[in-house]
Amino acid sequence: MKNETSVDALNKLKLEAKDNQKNGLPYILASIVIWALIIAMQLLNLDARTTNLYTFASCCLLTPLAILFAKLVKADIFKKTKNPINKLALLCTLNQFLYILIVMWAFDRSPDSMLMIYAMVFGAHLLPFSWIYNSKAYLVMSIVETLGALIIGIYLGNVAIAAFIVVAEIILSTLLFKDCKKLA
Repeated sequence: MKNETSVDALNKLKLEAKDNQKNGLPYILASIVIWALIIAMQLLNLDARTTNLYTFASCCLLTPLAILFAKLVKADIFKKTKNPINKLALLCTLNQFLYILIVMWAFDRSPDSMLMIYAMVFGAHLLPFSWIYNSKAYLVMSIVETLGALIIGIYLGNVAIAAFIVVAEIILSTLLFKDCKKLA
């Protein structure tokens, strides 16, 4: 009986986080804008290092854009709460910064592969959110984006990688939005 109570309490905390954060939708919407900018940078026909530098710089827009989208979807992404699930979501978001070290290595050692590696890191970092928000969409799209970036990167190149991520994020945001509507 005690385990059922603990599981129920955990699920209640996850549901509260899901509702407050709107499934992380503000960040996913922000990522669509950023990856669209990355497409534009890929089309500028600059050398790989300059394009990669601009790609890194575009990531600085994540938080301001997420704040804007949070207002639009009525999410409280910075709500002070004792809910440990919200803290876990933040930790999973910040964890991507550690993975960026791999991308930075590629920036120096394999600039032509950097975007593919960045896209794979981006896709892979979405996986824990499937548990946090009880979302199969995060689970499936994390795997699809990671493997898709690898395959597309090998065969089609950087513009196709960025376009693929934009389309995948639009699909993910649509699924997350529909899931949020069920909560209302």
